[in-house]
Amino acid sequence: MSAAPSRPFRLAPYYHPTTFCIVDDNERFLRSLLLEMPTHLAFRAFSHPEPALEYVNEPIELKPLVDRCFSFERGIRGGAVIHFDLGLIEQEISNPQRFRRLSVALIDYAMPSINGLQFFESMRDPYTRKAMITGVADEKFAVKLFNAGLIHHFIQKQKANDLDSLLGYVADMQQEYFQQYLARLRYTLELDPPGFLADPVIAQYVAQLMAEERLVEYYLVDDPPGLLLLRSNGSVIRLILLDPPARQAQLDFARRYEAPAFIEQGFENGNLVGFFNGDSPVNYHGSEAFPWPEYAVPATPLAGSVLWQVGLARDPPMDIDFDPTVSSYDAYLASLRRN
Repeated sequence: MSAAPSRPFRLAPYYHPTTFCIVDDNERFLRSLLLEMPTHLAFRAFSHPEPALEYVNEPIELKPLVDRCFSFERGIRGGAVIHFDLGLIEQEISNPQRFRRLSVALIDYAMPSINGLQFFESMRDPYTRKAMITGVADEKFAVKLFNAGLIHHFIQKQKANDLDSLLGYVADMQQEYFQQYLARLRYTLELDPPGFLADPVIAQYVAQLMAEERLVEYYLVDDPPGLLLLRSNGSVIRLILLDPPARQAQLDFARRYEAPAFIEQGFENGNLVGFFNGDSPVNYHGSEAFPWPEYAVPATPLAGSVLWQVGLARDPPMDIDFDPTVSSYDAYLASLRRN
């Protein structure tokens, strides 16, 4: 049986809110749940399994991001060549269907037309975490299903009636949902790994930053390395995470193109990090000066597996076609309420 304590996870390459659903033929229980559920959570509740099954099996136009990051082609000698496109990760913010991904299905076992096991057997998405809600009489059966790997968790009915306990289970299972993607991407990322993904100090820092800034999603980005983070309304923060080699590369860049002394000194002593967004002094000619101050943000050290230099760029310029009125989490929640 699973417990519901929060536990530290290695950072996934990306994270965004997802939808969970709960199916229980006890309409009184569902009505109570609807009244108490926090408004910032995306979920669907069903008192009948048939429309619920139709919902969870509803196809989503785009494949999961992890499947789109990889492309395959046949090599010269007949072998397969695997390509990994990191740039597609940050492009996901323009996909409004990302929040529609069903991360967790909480299904009551004892329902008259379709029981919980039959429901799970009819689900098509292999990524969705499956949790069965059981009464005392069904608990031994649920243990057998859990031990056989047919469900991921089971939750006793009395714990499902406690909202805090139920949401604790959901939060842990949603983390597990994203850990599946990390497992699939790990071998590719380890060819040239962004070390901060595996650093628990960075994971703790990101969790604290998301709580303080009310951020709800993040995406692995490069040049400079770090994360793109968004609030529910679509406003953006760019987190810059430089290890010593990356920090030295920025300092060399500043020296090569004769940055102002305070910029070079800031890069050298760690008070500044650069966020150039693909721009370079080579693109500036004649009397037009490269705007160094616009591309430098304050930084602080953070001791983890290495000494990281951490900077935040708020509302940074982006080369992504992103419309918050369509593709933000708030826009998705509003569509759920309308439906």
